[in-house]
Parts: sequence; structure tokens; C-alpha cells
Amino acid sequence: MSSIALPRTVPDIRREPTQDHGLSLTAPRVLVVEDEMTVAMLIEDMVGELAYEVAGVVTRLEDAMALIDSDSFDFAMLDVHLNGKTVFPFAAELQLREIPFLFATAYGPRGIPAEFQGYQVLQKPFGPVELRRALMGLGGR
Repeated sequence: MSSIALPRTVPDIRREPTQDHGLSLTAPRVLVVEDEMTVAMLIEDMVGELAYEVAGVVTRLEDAMALIDSDSFDFAMLDVHLNGKTVFPFAAELQLREIPFLFATAYGPRGIPAEFQGYQVLQKPFGPVELRRALMGLGGR
């Protein structure tokens, strides 16, 4: 009869931590900058239904500017007119930091200054299909 030699120690077969390959399982976070609360709530619902996370809703330019370095959002969706001010100073800061954003406005592309003409403009009113396409264009899946 032959015998089989077994190792005296049991090999450690626990899994090593997996490497980070730059893949994230978290939903992209969208900051909604919109001064009309009913519109903001509709956008918030659509964003959630599309499996994105709403990082926050801000209604004033000053509130948006306060979040610029917060690292609390991945993309921004910007209404052009906010309580008598334009969102363009915030857009310029996003542009400097290379944070993806789009404009959502009833004015369409004609309401966007030349320095932002290369950015997406989502024409209001819009539905979930248009919103999904726009968010995907920002790199959100």
C-alpha cells in the first residue's frame, strides 16, 4: 500500500485584497443647481430613477460656490438663471477644476456664452431619456 505525504501546515487560502482597478460600484453623484423648487424636485426624482445619486440641490449661486471644493459631487447640472444671477461664475470654477457639467435651460444653446459653447445644453422641458443621454455624455455610465 502506498502513502501520500500531506503538508504539515495548511496553506493560507484566504483571499488577498483585490487591487483597485479604477472601477467604482457607487452611483455617480450629481449636484443640481436649480432655483425653481418644483423643477428641482422633478430633476431629483428623474436622476434617482436613472440610478444616479443626487449629491444635493442648491438654489443660489453662493451656495453652489461654497461647494466647489467639497468633493461631494462628480457632475453638476446647472440652470442658467438663479434668482436674478447667472450660473456662469460657478461654471467657470467647474471648468478650471475639470469637473464635468451641463447646462439645463429653456433658452437652449443661444443662452450660453461663447466660452461655454462646447458644453452640453439640455433644453427644458426634458424627460428621463434626454436626461439619461446627457448624464451619460458627462461620463456617468
